[in-house]
Amino acid sequence: MDELFEQFMIEGRELVMQATDDLLALEREPSAAGRIDSAFRAVHTLKGSVAIFDLAPMGAALHAAEDLLGQARSAGEPIAPSTFEALVACIDQCDRWLDTIEATGELPANAAKDAVRIANRLASLCGGPDVGQTGGTGEPAPWVEDLLATAPDAAGRKQVAIRYTPREDCFFTGDDPLAFAAALPELLALRIVPREAWPALESIDPYRCNLIIEAVSGAAMPDVRKVFKFIPDQVELADVEPATAQGGEAAPATRDAAEKTIRVDAAEIDRLLDLVGELVVNTNGLAHLAREAETGQDPRALAAAIRSNHADAERLVAAVHRSVMTVRLIPLDRTFRRVNRLVRETSEQVGRPIAFSVSGGETRIDKTIADALFEPLLHILRNAIDHGIEAPERRRAFGKPEAGALTLNARAAGDQIFITVEDDGGGIDSAAVRRVAVERRLVGAQEAADMTDSAADQLVFMPGFSTAKRVTALSGRGVGMDAVKSSVEGLGGRVTLASTPGQGTRVTLRLPATAALLTVLVLEIGGERFAVPLDSVVETVRLPAAAVLPVGQGRAFVHRGRTLPLLYLADLLGLEARLDKPLLPILIVESGHGQIGIAVDGLSDRMDVMLRPVKGLLAQLPALSGTTMMGDGSVLLILSLEELIE
Repeated sequence: MDELFEQFMIEGRELVMQATDDLLALEREPSAAGRIDSAFRAVHTLKGSVAIFDLAPMGAALHAAEDLLGQARSAGEPIAPSTFEALVACIDQCDRWLDTIEATGELPANAAKDAVRIANRLASLCGGPDVGQTGGTGEPAPWVEDLLATAPDAAGRKQVAIRYTPREDCFFTGDDPLAFAAALPELLALRIVPREAWPALESIDPYRCNLIIEAVSGAAMPDVRKVFKFIPDQVELADVEPATAQGGEAAPATRDAAEKTIRVDAAEIDRLLDLVGELVVNTNGLAHLAREAETGQDPRALAAAIRSNHADAERLVAAVHRSVMTVRLIPLDRTFRRVNRLVRETSEQVGRPIAFSVSGGETRIDKTIADALFEPLLHILRNAIDHGIEAPERRRAFGKPEAGALTLNARAAGDQIFITVEDDGGGIDSAAVRRVAVERRLVGAQEAADMTDSAADQLVFMPGFSTAKRVTALSGRGVGMDAVKSSVEGLGGRVTLASTPGQGTRVTLRLPATAALLTVLVLEIGGERFAVPLDSVVETVRLPAAAVLPVGQGRAFVHRGRTLPLLYLADLLGLEARLDKPLLPILIVESGHGQIGIAVDGLSDRMDVMLRPVKGLLAQLPALSGTTMMGDGSVLLILSLEELIE
């Protein structure tokens, strides 16, 4: 059952994400019939999965959402804004319930009340009757008191009151109402009444169920729910005593198991198996070489064989590592979908409409990093909504659309992932930042006065910094952007901020795609060795120094019939270049404006290294992707060319 529950958690998240995607698409294009069908299927499938477990309130809410989507699908008309909002609220609540289930193994105590509220809202839009209580600790419904009055033998015991209203067409779906009643454990009382007054005998429809089955059970609530796990929408359950009457053991917490699970393409497993087979052959070859050495094999021939075997082993280890890292890579889509709910809730909380757009969700990143990204993004997005985007009346006064524009984008560049959050709000008030930093003694008055606006803006990352005038649920405690910086640097990344007064703010996270075995090109610059990821280099060329031509304030050269700008890596790093060589080594790299050349002093070697995150004093240096340890014990700095030339 544990394995089945873990699978449910994985699929449950995916179905919630799918339904959310479809509903958000419907908000933009209400008449998209394909999206309605897709959302209906996602909700229907999730409801079926929920029915297998003891999650009746969640099933009732999803059933109401399914009815409303089914009605919208049949009508063939655009979904109204009120309907859209109710459906999104239902899916958001299901997402929160899944969070709780991951943490505790069960639904929260107030799940039944929330489910009734959501289901009633959806039912009203669907034109149906309100639903009853589906379990929990609220006040008993009138039917519960009436039922208990007819069951005196049940007094003084822990009880569960049951009201089962079978669907009129239940016989066609294979349900036997009396069989459900007979399966109830510790049955203390049973009452069967007609839903409607019985008609004349000749008018009775034998294929239409007209029953309501009421019962009292002395079993624990979870045991009673199991009987109705496939029809939770047709049953009302109520604890007769306070919440302590609920028996049974809570399901084991599944958060760790769920987070440690990754779906893997079977082809990747087959690839790993093939590589392991080749490694076994390679290992057997080493044993053969050891025997050859013992028998006095010619040293030169033996050395050549060992080198060949080592080269094969090196190739296979690199291939295995790449395959394992590929398995660990997941799309950022899941993390991005989770923040949709956050943005909607924060927008409603502060009363500022937000036009939120997301792109780059297909970008793949290490699962550990993806899981840890939600908290930093939460702080950044909340700050953008609460501090950055102005209130609607101020936006109108400035000639801006009433809804603030907020974008979340991800893109891959070599071995790095760049995630950008940008808003079109008022930007950062650099003068206010300086004043608050001085008041809180984060910097001295003279130091603040000497800062450029750009440097002052970076003070928002300092511990304890906040410009909020009062503490609220969203801001004012001075831990937001500081927490972002700490989290991102803990993942081996870096966070930068750029703001334009009156136009908005952009926060960029630069993160390693994975702790991969990286192929780098080792360079010589100013008497020092550095490395760059090989993936970021299109090609290398050697150019006569005379072929470099001055163009305005810069330099350029002609390559394959095109004139490319030329930068000197030594200049970018603040080092002294050696320009006395007849042939100048140049890296051809891609930039945001096309290809450019980067001149270096020399090209040393190409090698596979294990990339380590930048820590300590090195973390303050710009444009570093990471470090690696060389065979002689020295540390090699790996540069981010994209950050250097942007």
